[in-house]
Amino acid sequence: WSTVKAQNLELTANGKNIAITSENGAGTLRVKPTETTLYTLTLTAADGTQKSKSLIISVLSENTPNVLLFLVDDMGWQDTSVPFYYQNGQPVKTALNNFYKTPSMERLAAQGLKFTNAYSCPVCSPGRTSLMTGKNAARHRVTNWTSPNSPVLNDSNPHVLMQAPQWNMGGMSQQEIPLPRVLQEAGYRTIMVGKAHFAPATERYANPINLGFDVNIGGSSAGQPGSYTPQFGSGVYHVAGLEEYYKYTTTEERKRNFLTNALTQEMKKQIKAAVDEQKPFFAYMAHYAVHQRHDQPDPNGDTEYYQALQPGRTDFEGNVNINQNIGNFATLIQGMDKSLGDLMDYLQELGVADKTLVIFMSDNGGDSPIQQGSSRNMPMVEKVSAIAPLRGRKGNRYEGGTRIPMIVGWAKVNASAPIQQEYPIPQNVANHDIVAIWDIYPTLLSMLKLQVPVDQQVDGEDISPYFKGEASFHRTQKIYHHYPHYHGYGHFYSTYREGDWKVIYDYLDQYSNTDLWTTYNEGYKTAGRLPWKLFNLKDDISESKDQARDPAQQERLMRMARALMRELHGADAQYPLLKRNGKIIGTAYIRMPDLPDVDSDGDGVPDLIEDANGNGLIDPGETDPDDPSSVVPIQE
Repeated sequence: WSTVKAQNLELTANGKNIAITSENGAGTLRVKPTETTLYTLTLTAADGTQKSKSLIISVLSENTPNVLLFLVDDMGWQDTSVPFYYQNGQPVKTALNNFYKTPSMERLAAQGLKFTNAYSCPVCSPGRTSLMTGKNAARHRVTNWTSPNSPVLNDSNPHVLMQAPQWNMGGMSQQEIPLPRVLQEAGYRTIMVGKAHFAPATERYANPINLGFDVNIGGSSAGQPGSYTPQFGSGVYHVAGLEEYYKYTTTEERKRNFLTNALTQEMKKQIKAAVDEQKPFFAYMAHYAVHQRHDQPDPNGDTEYYQALQPGRTDFEGNVNINQNIGNFATLIQGMDKSLGDLMDYLQELGVADKTLVIFMSDNGGDSPIQQGSSRNMPMVEKVSAIAPLRGRKGNRYEGGTRIPMIVGWAKVNASAPIQQEYPIPQNVANHDIVAIWDIYPTLLSMLKLQVPVDQQVDGEDISPYFKGEASFHRTQKIYHHYPHYHGYGHFYSTYREGDWKVIYDYLDQYSNTDLWTTYNEGYKTAGRLPWKLFNLKDDISESKDQARDPAQQERLMRMARALMRELHGADAQYPLLKRNGKIIGTAYIRMPDLPDVDSDGDGVPDLIEDANGNGLIDPGETDPDDPSSVVPIQE
């Protein structure tokens, strides 16, 4: 170190003082820690001013696990034979659970922990960036899927009244410290196989190697494969590095060389290389399946059964439009599930299954080709839709857009394995707490005896106590989502869930009955609509009973609205932009519900008097509508 004007220097290691000597403010100390250690050097100037600098040196413990992070693309909460829907504490087998065949998921769930309230983001790049950074999308600002070629605004269909802000169109910021880089520097072999989609082709993070992966096979700026069959597409959508799998003549070649299976074989090679080197590994198996295209069946699935689907079959209700893509999608699910089982079997063959943690997740809500009816706002109560009984799908403000299947378990249960003695993951157990994809970053670092880098702010929480079976542990039971974009299935919204309750804010509805909106006749009617919606997910998982106008729930609505607005403010979220005649005229900031009589804290002063500008925050001169002791005397 070298300092100027330092009257005093102090060095701590994990909070404990270490003796150091300096000459003219400069010095050196060589250390060899036996555990991951945070070193902080603090200097104090003559006037009392202090500055500090910190450094983490990571040290792997002997009892460190391997990690297989198995991420599926566009897999919905119900695209599996594993039931994630529970009523009165009991699993409910839905029509979709009976339709899909996922024995490997069933196997992992039987020997592990199933999370029924796990969340990601509405679309893929935000969810994948949150996984790699530990941050909510509102904070890292990759709030939409990134274009494969170059940074663009990327709203699916430009809206006449509103457009997205200047979000991080170039993908993950280079200021981030990605999870694989932390693991790589700690001594892990970091393996990336499959879909990346972290940034456009012109940006540094389009290549996963730059995130800290030692190996990248198949990962690029593309968000979907050009084809699941050889040559695996062309141009920017070509899945590269798989020339070995280009033959596609015989039945066996078609099974072996279908994209999902080809990627699985490549992951096996890379895991074996790590085991041969006697290095712990972080294997990121990021399948392109089950993203569309859905016109190609996976020959590893039960193609004869699913290709025989006909309109009127009892698999679905009569008003579901049966087409071949539904059957093809089901085989993609089967092929993905076979990959999971094959990798778990291979880990056993290599003798490392009992010290390999398997995390199964999807990157966003489901996008199966199942459609029912024409209304995108139709409640899906007990009907066969894309993700019934959840409402909505990928990109949507409702639960179907963000709730995902998640299972965590050891590849092989062995109670005598040292790492399993420390983390005896409960078997065949369903956990109903809220968890999020951005929790994985701090959770893995905790389990691996590493620390979150000093300069990496994370929103995720360490949920590893669940893996120890600690019944008293509960992650903070709230979560919010922010999507200031236009998407085919949903647009311009923020949501906040706390416990069983959820609020939704629709930015397009916020200027109802004003000249700005009623002068347009483009088909979007706002008159009389309330921008806020309120649902009780415990009683109404399909979000069909909006309680925002219920007088008995107006205090709850006001409190949750403020909570959402404060979360967005804390993350420095970006908001949609207002347009008129094709020109930007302002910003569509979120606004409190127009409920002038609500007094949430019972202090005799209505909420909208305490929060005079209606932004949900406690600004100078304002009092807290949630705190009855926060009162400023009213002067006549």
